Amino acid sequence: MTATEAAAAEPWMTASSVAAGLALAGWIVVWCALWGWFLPAGRRRLAADDTSAFFAQLGWLWTRRVHGFRIEGFTPEARALVDDPSSGPVIVVCNHAAGVDPILVQLSMRRRLRWFMAAEQMIGPLGWFWRLQEVIPVHYDRRDTQSLLAAMTHLRAGGALGVFPEGGIARPHGQVYRFMPGFASLAIKGKARVVVLSLRGIPANAGVLRSLLVPCSATLRLLAIVDPPPAKELDAFTERVRAMIAADLGLPLADRHLDHIEARLAQHAAAPSR
Repeated sequence: MTATEAAAAEPWMTASSVAAGLALAGWIVVWCALWGWFLPAGRRRLAADDTSAFFAQLGWLWTRRVHGFRIEGFTPEARALVDDPSSGPVIVVCNHAAGVDPILVQLSMRRRLRWFMAAEQMIGPLGWFWRLQEVIPVHYDRRDTQSLLAAMTHLRAGGALGVFPEGGIARPHGQVYRFMPGFASLAIKGKARVVVLSLRGIPANAGVLRSLLVPCSATLRLLAIVDPPPAKELDAFTERVRAMIAADLGLPLADRHLDHIEARLAQHAAAPSR
């Protein structure tokens, strides 16, 4: 570029720089305004750090608009239990139809939930979000001892855990698959009450992004809050909770686990004993 051309281009470059600076300043002003507007309501909605509270309020407004999100069945007594950590540890269980489900369940209560998630799913563009939410990774090997220890520590501190006992998104959709009994075992050991929910109206088998964007009519319903069972009734209790959710959804009970759970159980059964 010659000196003449550079001189001619300089005003345009200056104008572009000014425009970029104004755009950046505008975005900063918008985000500051949103932060100041959403944060107070977010703190009332979720007992967590400011960033999580901000996203909770943003999520509430989004799901009300896009998902027509409704919450049913929470009496004042139930609301006090799920919202107030001083009421003791709880484990929240629900059917799992789509990637947005953990967000909807969390939006139903003020108390912060810690979720279990397969470690291989906690990567990619949303990895930062799962870490922000203090999700407990499940490795399906010896490292799960650390996951269980983290869960028990959280319960003994009066915390709340969120669990999808089917072990993943129900595929194919249209039935409630066998539950893994881990939530019942944790409830027994952690002396935690079990909050049983059902979720309907979400596009089946959709990932997080698609299920966030597709309009629908989602309803989350509280079915029961039950005390932990005696240890000898672990399997019967697990099945009773599954039947409760299936009956509310009007879905049949599958006679098997999800495919990837069946595969892991088969691997464990085939492994030589030590």
